[in-house]
Amino acid sequence: MRIRPGLVLLASIAAGLPLSGAAEAPGRPPSAAPVPDQSWLPTFSRSVQGTGVPGLDGGHVFLWNRPQAFDPVSTLRVDRHVPEGSGEAPHTYKAIWALGSTGPHNAGYEWTITGELHNRALASTGAQNVAVNGTIFKEPNGVGPVGPSWAGNFNCVDMTDEADPVASCIGAEIDVSAQSPTTDRNRQRVGLQISTGGVPGAHTGYGILMGNLTGSITDRAISFQGEGTYGIGIDAAAARFTGVPMLLAAGQAIGLDGNRDGGFSRSLGFDGRDLVYGTGAGPVLRVSDTGQIEAASFRETQPRPPASSRAPCIPGDHAWDEAYEYRCVAPDRWKRAALSDW
Repeated sequence: MRIRPGLVLLASIAAGLPLSGAAEAPGRPPSAAPVPDQSWLPTFSRSVQGTGVPGLDGGHVFLWNRPQAFDPVSTLRVDRHVPEGSGEAPHTYKAIWALGSTGPHNAGYEWTITGELHNRALASTGAQNVAVNGTIFKEPNGVGPVGPSWAGNFNCVDMTDEADPVASCIGAEIDVSAQSPTTDRNRQRVGLQISTGGVPGAHTGYGILMGNLTGSITDRAISFQGEGTYGIGIDAAAARFTGVPMLLAAGQAIGLDGNRDGGFSRSLGFDGRDLVYGTGAGPVLRVSDTGQIEAASFRETQPRPPASSRAPCIPGDHAWDEAYEYRCVAPDRWKRAALSDW
């Protein structure tokens, strides 16, 4: 790890270490600096409370870096290479581990790791500015299939046993806000963008994959809060699909009048035989693959009777008025039957 002199200087200040050659205040006689515990200074380590592991106990270290020009050198770099087999299966090993805990009355916003970038680069430069970047390269090992790889992993494990909790446990939250009341026709203020291609010719299995372990339950795979206003819930208009935009299995349906509690009374789906529209009382409309329609009733609100027996029509068209029922029996050929009381 390379640390530039300026960084060591500021780190020493933040850690409370004495600096050689530091100027005394004007008009004051030189004073003897207190001699700190020198036993851990050469390696910047001493026992950390409660762990028995060497480290820096209770120190605040602040690294400040302001390169005058383009500087590809990292401010802080930690390399960890494990080229051969090591470790134990159930253990998790970390290059950098930040551990924090809160008390029940801590009203502060405790953020374990924070990445913040103030971007002022011109859009015309094509720069890619990222506050936090996690990249993993899944590479061949010459032995066998390479194991699972996550570029970023976020977990919130709720251990409270609270039923219907009132405070969030969120695996990942992505906030995008704009201070200007303008439109976004170019789709540049995006809460979540998933670019699965990466390189030309790349093949990705799924853009978003929801999965549960055996016995676990997810109440809503994708849900919208009842706050604010949305333009379109799901927009697939600009996409090109080799399959279908939405895929449902037989026996699955879409709820058409749902509420935020998950209740609904009208649905549209496929039961394995017919396309079915139904209510809580049962199916109301069925359409088979052969085009056969079964409906509780049928009403034609615009009768549109033909002006003559040679009016344009396609076989199968029908119409009516107060006196006749009309049927198209051939192209542009109507016949009618009189209606009567009984």
